[in-house]
Amino acid sequence: MSGVTDDLSLSPFRISVREDGQQELVLFDGDMEEVEDVFDALDAESNGHGWESFARWLIDTEMPDVADTIWFSSESGTFVAGSADPAALRRMAERLHAAFHDRSLLTRLLTDADLD
Repeated sequence: MSGVTDDLSLSPFRISVREDGQQELVLFDGDMEEVEDVFDALDAESNGHGWESFARWLIDTEMPDVADTIWFSSESGTFVAGSADPAALRRMAERLHAAFHDRSLLTRLLTDADLD
């Protein structure tokens, strides 16, 4: 990552601009812990890989038009998604942000996603 933006509207998610101009959306494990219990209650992975599976499901289900523009590079302790299309990444980020801050929405979406 070359530079994290000052945009806090997606907190705790962070957007950074890479040296190649692409943007990355990141969520760190310490922040994931805030909603870990929601994932755990549904037997879904609550780590970076679990968030990636959830994000992939959201894209496939709600915004398939951007599926080819977003890539993932998550690890167990960090969720990472990126794109050369800032609008597509922002669209996904806003949906993940909304779910993160609304436990009933997160529960409903994770239930619909049926992530194992």
